[in-house]
Amino acid sequence: MGKNELNVSQAVKFSRHDHMNDLQLILMNIDMGKYTEARNCILEKTADMQREALLQKLCMPLTEEWITTLAWRYPALMVQLYCEITEKIDSSEIDEVLVDYLEQVVLAVESKIQRCADCPVTLEVTTDTASWSIQLTFTELYAKQLDIPEHSSQLTVEVHGEPNQWTFTISGQLGGL
Repeated sequence: MGKNELNVSQAVKFSRHDHMNDLQLILMNIDMGKYTEARNCILEKTADMQREALLQKLCMPLTEEWITTLAWRYPALMVQLYCEITEKIDSSEIDEVLVDYLEQVVLAVESKIQRCADCPVTLEVTTDTASWSIQLTFTELYAKQLDIPEHSSQLTVEVHGEPNQWTFTISGQLGGL
């Protein structure tokens, strides 16, 4: 997967830590009588888990693992995931190529993140009957240029750089590359 690959034990450790933080936040809100905030926290975390669970519909285990562990492997990234997955991709060839490319993007971005700064990234995964796409939008990223290949023989890649924001859209057709 890349330089920041996690083993199962590490992934479970990160997951346990995140869940403990969420439970402590809920308990803190309840203890302070902030029941609406506690309820909203539960709803937000439940929605996050449902979005992550939708990734299974892709039938691309490497991509699912890469997305699910992104914030753990790169703590400077504040990841927000959105999914609209109606069709599976189910291609081990695309799965491998896609994860390699996504990792290249993140490594290039990581080198431009200012020290001790967080970088919000919105990750949108969509499929429909004919195509699929994964879009990463990095905000608060002050870089004039990123050293990322914009061409791939197996993926369609679009890169848009604006002041303070970079968007990468990787896409393809269902039924082949």
